[in-house]
Amino acid sequence: MNHPTTSRRTFLSHLGRLTVGLAFVPWAGCEDNAFAPVIEGEDITFLTPNDAFYVQFGANAGVADWQGIPSIDASSWRLSLDGMVNTPMALSLSDLGSEEAVTFLSTLRCIVDGTNVPGLVGTAAWTGVPLRRFLERAGLNPERVRRLRIYGADGFTDNLTMDKFYGDRPTDLVEPMLIYDMNGRPLEAGHGAPVRLLVPGHYGHKSIKWIERIEATDDDAVFGTYQNVLGYADDGIIRPVTKATNVLRGAQVEAGTIRVSGFALSGYAGIRKVEVALDGGIFEEARLLPLREIEAADPTLQGVLQMQEPDRFPFPFRGVWTLWEYWWRAMPGAHTLTLRATDAAGNTQPTSDDDPTDGDNPVFAVNVLVK
Repeated sequence: MNHPTTSRRTFLSHLGRLTVGLAFVPWAGCEDNAFAPVIEGEDITFLTPNDAFYVQFGANAGVADWQGIPSIDASSWRLSLDGMVNTPMALSLSDLGSEEAVTFLSTLRCIVDGTNVPGLVGTAAWTGVPLRRFLERAGLNPERVRRLRIYGADGFTDNLTMDKFYGDRPTDLVEPMLIYDMNGRPLEAGHGAPVRLLVPGHYGHKSIKWIERIEATDDDAVFGTYQNVLGYADDGIIRPVTKATNVLRGAQVEAGTIRVSGFALSGYAGIRKVEVALDGGIFEEARLLPLREIEAADPTLQGVLQMQEPDRFPFPFRGVWTLWEYWWRAMPGAHTLTLRATDAAGNTQPTSDDDPTDGDNPVFAVNVLVK
């Protein structure tokens, strides 16, 4: 493999630059997906800037008596691996830094993201090391262990089942990773510094921030703040979804040819198609932006894992948003554009979603007034 690597010296320099800060995107006054990818002419913004990437924590995440963002000294941070393992471990940042690093693309979407909240979704190039390496060194037996219970320093909890690491897990999806860099910069406090878990293809609650303990157990009972407290589905896989980021809902535009653009995403498979229907008419396929256009707009993406191993990670990537565009000849009047996505596994957005506990993903409607 030819993974992008981070040397120990580079890692330790990052360690020295870790600071406690908050990248917070306020909800009030924001339109849907105001911080999603942008297509302007030939300019494409594929990655979400760190300071615009959504955050979700505290009372919003169901943590009772939340005490605020943890302030964790990077040099004293430890991750305990215990429970049903032969050799319990306490990992430090130096332990992670001594490993070959992997940089990869992954989109996070909050399970409460929907059509009535502003853009709780974003894509970054993340750097870290596979959690499985340390589980194996600790002597975890995947035949006996059923779940990993995961604990964050802020009181948030979740779990992962063994199929996320072993057995018939998908080969076209990056495995769960311990992350310390985001878009080439050390994690900031609001995003889980100094180390967070990231589970590609899954809703954000599976990617515990400020991770401090992993407990291996043979108890197969559902475990986690969102699942036990708020009643969300346990598997956490992102259902297929698409949204328009231009034109936004409620927009007023001049008559003529307009480029409608947005993103589509699924944790089950890469996106196969995005369709647009005008005023309840027949669905027509939008154009998915090819990889060459995205790479040309941001050459730094050439170093990520998915680009380095194209046979393993066919484009469009599973668990990473796919950009699309649709040219609309807009005539005067009030119009509704209806959008839906279908992934390569055949999953299509439903017309309505009466069970948002597994993620809110009904077809997306854009109301536009053409003058």
